[in-house]
Amino acid sequence: MEKITFEKREVLGKKNKRLFDEGYIPAVVYNSKGDSTNIKITRSFASKIMSEVTSATVLDAEYDGKNMKVIVKEIDINPFTERIRHIAFFEIDEKQEMTFTIPFKIVGVAPAVKNNLGILVDVLSSIDVRGKLSDLVPFIEIDVTKLEHPGQSISLDDLDLPKSLELVNEDLAETTVVTITELQEEVIIEEPEVEEEEEGEAVEGEEGEEVEGEEGEAKEEAEAKEE
Repeated sequence: MEKITFEKREVLGKKNKRLFDEGYIPAVVYNSKGDSTNIKITRSFASKIMSEVTSATVLDAEYDGKNMKVIVKEIDINPFTERIRHIAFFEIDEKQEMTFTIPFKIVGVAPAVKNNLGILVDVLSSIDVRGKLSDLVPFIEIDVTKLEHPGQSISLDDLDLPKSLELVNEDLAETTVVTITELQEEVIIEEPEVEEEEEGEAVEGEEGEEVEGEEGEAKEEAEAKEE
């Protein structure tokens, strides 16, 4: 991807709407020292970042005559319009170690999936590692061609991680990255048919009970008068 030009941004907060109308996306770039600079980039560059860049992609950028290397830390998306609202970049110090998030890339087709024996499930999509920029890789490959049966899986300690990079959390070393689960059969439950009472029968029964009750009351009143 070509070098990105960061432009100074003086518009902040709700006034950022003006930037959108002008074809820009508000952004910020910060570094390990805690410094941050409000910037803006063109919408076309923002779209390329969305489609081509991962969390481990190093980008060449220029701001105010200074060249820098940055990574994308966060992209804010409007959940309703799915448009980019803001992008956060991090300037890399090539001499210091830092934490990177490296995505996994699945390679090949699992025989279990090919033979309709199971489904491949991505349990972990990326991993946090620590190292220098020179040690960074764009992704970590996961070869799934040996997963032949449901229940088989690949964990982090099965992968060949670059020796120059270390896990931020060593407790995740045995964590499952991908696994094969069994196909679930679709069970259709048929609801029992309920026989509805005919409307006429129900009405007749209610009327009959009502008439019988009235006749009984009249008979009791007549006997009382005779006495």
